[in-house]
Amino acid sequence: MTEPTGGPPSQQPPQAPPPQAPASPPAGGNWAAPPPTTAPGGFQTAAVEAGPAPGVAYADTTMRVVAYIIDAIIYGIIFFIVFAIIGSLLLGSLLTGSAIVALIAALLLAAVSLIGSAFYFVYTWTTMRASPGQKVLSLETVNAGDGSTLTRDQAIRRWAFLCGPTALALPIQMALTATSLSFLSSLVSLAVLIYEIYLLYSVTQSPKRQGFHDVQATTVVIKRS
Repeated sequence: MTEPTGGPPSQQPPQAPPPQAPASPPAGGNWAAPPPTTAPGGFQTAAVEAGPAPGVAYADTTMRVVAYIIDAIIYGIIFFIVFAIIGSLLLGSLLTGSAIVALIAALLLAAVSLIGSAFYFVYTWTTMRASPGQKVLSLETVNAGDGSTLTRDQAIRRWAFLCGPTALALPIQMALTATSLSFLSSLVSLAVLIYEIYLLYSVTQSPKRQGFHDVQATTVVIKRS
C-alpha cells in the first residue's frame, strides 16, 4: 500500500516487548538461597545463613581474622613481659650453665606460653563471652545450640583445636633445635601453617561460618548489631 502522494509505504516503528511480570517465589513463599560467592581465582565461599535471632548475625571471616590478630598482639605483649621477667631471673644460670640448662629454660618459657594462651582464651570466652580482640569488634563466641555462654569444657576444646597445635609447636621446635634433628623444626612450622590455613578454609565453607575448631566444640561466633 502506498501513501496518498504515491510514495513508498511508511515503516512502522519497532514495538517494545511487553513488560515481563516479576518471577513469583516458589511454593511455600521462600526464595532460593543466594549462590556461593566466587573470589578471584575461582575460590568459592559458602553463602552465609541469616542470623539466629533479630539483630544477630554470624561473624564473617574477615572480622574473625582481624579479631585473632588483635588477640595475638595483646597476648604477644603479655608474653614478652613475662618472658623478660623469667629471663632476668634465669640470666645467671643461662650465662654459667650448659646447653642443657638453656634447653630447660627454653622449655619452661614454652610451657608458660602454652598455659598462658589457654588461660587467656578459656577465661575470656567463659567470663566475657569473647576474647579481647573479639570484644573490640563486638563479636561473641557462644554455644551453637542456644547462644549461651561457653562451658569450660567447650572453651578448652575450642582452644585445643584453634591454638593447641601452634602452642605445642614451640616446645617441639626448641627441643629439636637442641638435637641433631634441628632440620625438622621447619617441617613443624610448615605443618602448623597448613593446619591454620585449613581452619580458615573451613570457616569460609560453612554457612554459619563455623570452622573446624567450632564444630569440634559446638560453638559459633556471632556479631550483634
